Amino acid sequence: MAPQQTHRISKRPALAKSTAKAKTKSAAAAADDRVVTDVLLAIKPEHLTNIARQKKNHEYRKYRLRDGVERLWLYETGGGNGRSAITHIAVIPADVRRTPGEVPAEPFGIGNDDFNSGRKQSKYGYPILELYELVKPVRLAEMKTLWGMGGAPMGWRYLGKGLWNDRWGVEDARDDTLKKIF
Repeated sequence: MAPQQTHRISKRPALAKSTAKAKTKSAAAAADDRVVTDVLLAIKPEHLTNIARQKKNHEYRKYRLRDGVERLWLYETGGGNGRSAITHIAVIPADVRRTPGEVPAEPFGIGNDDFNSGRKQSKYGYPILELYELVKPVRLAEMKTLWGMGGAPMGWRYLGKGLWNDRWGVEDARDDTLKKIF
């Protein structure tokens, strides 16, 4: 008598239909938790210094942020004596996304000529209108433990409502959390 062939059975239980709904609900909750006017992105310390000194008046990126984004929360990377923390918030126009050749020659800004002539890898420029420094920078450990971020930003991501309320929030309370640079 030949041995019976058996089929391997997965040790994992089959997913219940309610699990799929739970995932959908959690994705919706995550979308509700973000502030679509504010994005977090990483920046090298030397570029941030040039922005703060008003020598650099645009932030250039390879990607186009959606219209409606008004603030860039800048995570200063740790290289070159950087702080490995969210240290500044740059205010940008909600509907201006410049492409090469569209950045005005005046006022002068570091990187503008290279961008306009297509010598940069970046394809979009974001004019910086105002810059604020966080009185209490958001360190990497706080980003992970308190604000549920997996680590330092790679690319960009929308900001969570909790962090937004804590550091930007209502205008009347900003004097305690922000210092206007320009």
